[in-house]
Amino acid sequence: MKRLAIIAGKGPLPGEVAMAAIAQGHEVLILPIEGQADADFSGYQTVPIRLGAINKTRSIMLEHGIQTLVMVGKVVWPSMAALRPDFDGMKLLGKMITKGDDNALRHVAAYFAEKGIETIAVDIFLPDRKMPSGLIVGLAPDGDGEAAISLGMAVLDALGAHDVGQSIIVQNGRVIAIEAAEGSDEMIARAKPLLDAESGVGCLVKMRKTAQDTRLDMPVMGCVTIEAAAKAGLSLLAIEADTVLLADDLAAIKAACVAANMTLIGINRSTAK
Repeated sequence: MKRLAIIAGKGPLPGEVAMAAIAQGHEVLILPIEGQADADFSGYQTVPIRLGAINKTRSIMLEHGIQTLVMVGKVVWPSMAALRPDFDGMKLLGKMITKGDDNALRHVAAYFAEKGIETIAVDIFLPDRKMPSGLIVGLAPDGDGEAAISLGMAVLDALGAHDVGQSIIVQNGRVIAIEAAEGSDEMIARAKPLLDAESGVGCLVKMRKTAQDTRLDMPVMGCVTIEAAAKAGLSLLAIEADTVLLADDLAAIKAACVAANMTLIGINRSTAK
């Protein structure tokens, strides 16, 4: 039986992963990130951690005999002053500033691996929560919808190598917004004043960045995103199949789309036009 640590950010997914891991026979230690994790971890062994305390986090895992690690939940990066990184954290954050989030997370995983702690993907525990392929709910995209999806995919593919993207909003052949550091839901809110219901299909495309390591940072989409998209006036969600994790079960996702009169489709890079 392997001892598993869960570095927990915001949202319900860390708790769901914990339950699934225990069902698979793991002993679980939850490391909720202070100021970020908001799930109820009553009944679990927990040790809170600071986001910038990389050395301390590794020491805690070694003290508890941790062999494997999963990172799950939304994380909002604070300012450097608020982060207060330790010495090793400062070195890794320097890599983040110069080379982007994905590169920094790889260095974090390698830092833990130096002491035999393997970082594994969250979908190992929630395999049924990966975005399926094909039309999930709603009407199949028409020509305008297909063109919006194609443009969004092309732009995200071009930007992914630069550690930019995951999500984009397209309408009437125009790029309305691209996800930056704020996250998908905040990007949708930012795009709302720029969208026009009379100007054709408003489409959100969400994909894994080209070089993104989904062991460390798997894109997530759920009912909250669908609600935000509906409020902004979007009518089409194109989400990459297999590489995006659903924050809620598929039945809840479908129900949210039906309530919002939203089309949801699972897309694949290999079938992009």
